[in-house]
Amino acid sequence: MTLNIKTHLLFFITLLSTLIISCTKEDDLQGYTGKNKIVLLNDNAAFMQDNGTDELLVNVYLVNRVTEDITLEFALENHIVNLQPIVVIENPIITFKAGEKKGVLKIKSTSRQLLDSEHKVTLKIIKNSSTLPLDKDYNFYVTPIKKTQELTDKQIELLDGYKRKGLDLYPLMGEIEVETTINFPGDSNLQTMYKAYTSVIKGYTSITLSDKSTPDTPILKMTSNPMGIESYLYQLFRLETIDDLEYWTQYPSAQKIMSLINLSSTTKEIFEVELDDIKIDLSSRQITYIHYDKDEWGNDINTIPFQFKYSAWDRLQKLIDEGNPLAIENIEMGGSVDPSMYINQTNITHDDFDNNGEGAWKETTAKLADNKLNFQFIISHANAGDYILFNVEYKLK
Repeated sequence: MTLNIKTHLLFFITLLSTLIISCTKEDDLQGYTGKNKIVLLNDNAAFMQDNGTDELLVNVYLVNRVTEDITLEFALENHIVNLQPIVVIENPIITFKAGEKKGVLKIKSTSRQLLDSEHKVTLKIIKNSSTLPLDKDYNFYVTPIKKTQELTDKQIELLDGYKRKGLDLYPLMGEIEVETTINFPGDSNLQTMYKAYTSVIKGYTSITLSDKSTPDTPILKMTSNPMGIESYLYQLFRLETIDDLEYWTQYPSAQKIMSLINLSSTTKEIFEVELDDIKIDLSSRQITYIHYDKDEWGNDINTIPFQFKYSAWDRLQKLIDEGNPLAIENIEMGGSVDPSMYINQTNITHDDFDNNGEGAWKETTAKLADNKLNFQFIISHANAGDYILFNVEYKLK
């Protein structure tokens, strides 16, 4: 009995020590030792899009812990374009309590389609209650996105025709305000996606009339930030691939592909999403947008037809088309960086997760009213435990 107690006590002490070491390492700044100072670092690429929704998290570290509280106030430099701020710091003041070593600043995109070229912004300290120096200012870049295109003569002719038939779609053309509620079920196979959460995203979507439209069938196309979730889908894709330090980045095939196309969690990449084939019935206003497709194994599935453009996948696709043996071999072994292989690869017309009606599955719907357009839909991802549910509301002009 005494031996048992000692054994359990030893186990508890070992476990506690491990937890303390783990927590300490989590806040420690790798590669910095010696004199105490303030260091600004980002875990991912130092780039944001000029889309009104992107966020950039910048870690604020102290090399060594301090014995008294420190307050730092940050500001941005060169963040005004045409008299308009393109980014803001949501929490410009960081306070380190005695013993703390890490804080996080959140920088958010506030403009949309304002930039024509890449723009450099600098993060600086403007107030410091201590004598600790800043290692160096932090620079990041805001990149332009696709501009909303003017309606063509053909599109105007079609829109006028729909209007004569009783359906005015002009209030849906251009930059349309969107609010999206995301219900993430958690229970993923990855630690980074194990917790359930609900979040709300506000932004704008560029909507136009699809080239597939006919005089009898209007079809909408979302050319930028479809359903308000372009940035969210990029974050989801990154968690499945280049930000997955637990599995994906440890696979030899993924490591070889990343080396082959010069891809890492900090390389500058372009990720864009479009959504076409949103059909509207002229008489009933009923909307259909589920698309028949095949998954990576050739099985028939019905999904929301998001189309992804990812610059790293473009580079890899070029090598595959050229017959590069290293690219071909490792993509077959699981090293693909095609977003459509990781997102939206599960049937949504019935519950493919077989949760007996107790899971996240919901019927995909849409409703067009005089001043609102609403969507409800689900998608899955590679390591999902259930569907992600999206409720989308567009306010018409």
